[in-house]
Amino acid sequence: MGNLAKLLKQKGHKVAGSDQEAMYEPMKGVLHNLKIKIFSPYNALHVKRYRPDIIVVGNAISRGNLELEYAMSNGHIYRSVSDILREEFIDPPVGKIGGKKAIVVAGTHGKTTTSALIAWILEYVGYDPTIFVGGVIRGFPPKKDRPSADMRNFSGGAKLGKGKYIVIEGDEYNTAFFDKNPKIYGYRPYIGIVNNIELDHIDIYKDMEQLKDAFAIFTKQIPLNGLLVFNADNIGSYNLLPSKKEGKKIWGNNKKHPQIITFGIKHGDYLASNIKIGSIMTFHVKYKGRHVSDISSRLIGSHNVSNILAAISVAGFLGIPKTKTIEAISCFTGVKRRMEIISEANGITVIDDYAHHPTAVYSTISAIRSSFHGKRIIVVFEPGSASSKKRVFEDQYFNAFLSADTVLIYKPYRAESMKSTERFSGKKVANRLNDAGITSKYFDNVDKLMFHVKSIARSGDIVLVMSCRGFDGLREKLIDGL
Repeated sequence: MGNLAKLLKQKGHKVAGSDQEAMYEPMKGVLHNLKIKIFSPYNALHVKRYRPDIIVVGNAISRGNLELEYAMSNGHIYRSVSDILREEFIDPPVGKIGGKKAIVVAGTHGKTTTSALIAWILEYVGYDPTIFVGGVIRGFPPKKDRPSADMRNFSGGAKLGKGKYIVIEGDEYNTAFFDKNPKIYGYRPYIGIVNNIELDHIDIYKDMEQLKDAFAIFTKQIPLNGLLVFNADNIGSYNLLPSKKEGKKIWGNNKKHPQIITFGIKHGDYLASNIKIGSIMTFHVKYKGRHVSDISSRLIGSHNVSNILAAISVAGFLGIPKTKTIEAISCFTGVKRRMEIISEANGITVIDDYAHHPTAVYSTISAIRSSFHGKRIIVVFEPGSASSKKRVFEDQYFNAFLSADTVLIYKPYRAESMKSTERFSGKKVANRLNDAGITSKYFDNVDKLMFHVKSIARSGDIVLVMSCRGFDGLREKLIDGL
């Protein structure tokens, strides 16, 4: 929502917004710099006084919301995020054809980093894309006359460009209370990337089959002159190929389909090999058996190898010279809240990460382990997403945390109304980890959690904060208090 507000502001619209709680960084600072007013908490008076022409309703808003009910009762026009994004930034004017060509990155993991990297590459080579990414791209826009991006220049994950492409981070979650289709259906994609598919959003998808069907329908929206990119290492993504079982449900025996490119570490058209992870990650890339490039990246972890390969696949299809693609990748420093170092004081390194799905948690811990050899890793985790708050993933989280040295688990975000039999139990997971030899503890108070971190952290430690929410201000407390 924050990046959509930024795009609309750049287009010349007057924009304001509201949320139940005060916003947290990094989007708080981005919107403040743009002078976009944020009202909090929800109150019908905000709508009454601001008198908007159109109200954009996020997918977290449901009937009963004070502002929504006022808007509906008084005849205000309301639209979804996907509606506004398509109508304002993708579709051509009425009576015209064309519009922008949408590059939509979908999948359970890696959407933000992959879409940000594609946007970075296109900006680097002068394509001037429009960008809609669910995070703040560090150092954007890229500067060609320097070896690395300016880490102080945090300009968000949205940009209104004059070029013909728009890069969009797609989302398989439902669109709005009045439209239960996945948001990825609303973008008229020209290029579609399916990074991976794993069970998630179990509050709206009853099983893996229903989730795969959602992605399958997304792939059918790509035109014949477009491109479909699949992760061949991920069985969920791979099986959506038109030649495979899930893909045939959509494509049938139709031999005509968009160009297909696959990528992976073990399988795919684009293959990575000789991966070396340290402060800088390097690897070789082959395309259909032929060596095409040597990659050097500031991103770390095998999951980021996959993200980079997806971006290379798109760049190759668009005809971007591989030398320029390599240069752009080498100076891309990632997205805020994705393995972002936010503090280095008294020998203690604090890293902030958005990971909330068990697979992402494991991948992030493993990447940190590979890059910071011999360091003690203290994981501080807040179950914040709808799925992470449910008990069904407890075993997966337990296994993911086994690669850490110490695990501190915070209470699930806004889970008080959930049945105890359905709610994620941090206490149980902590007890299991202690039995397995991993020091662990559960907290329901952020100040007590902060005090404990201060009492155990020592020089040389990595404190890895993992949450998709604000964590009750813990990040700021760690920056100021360690």
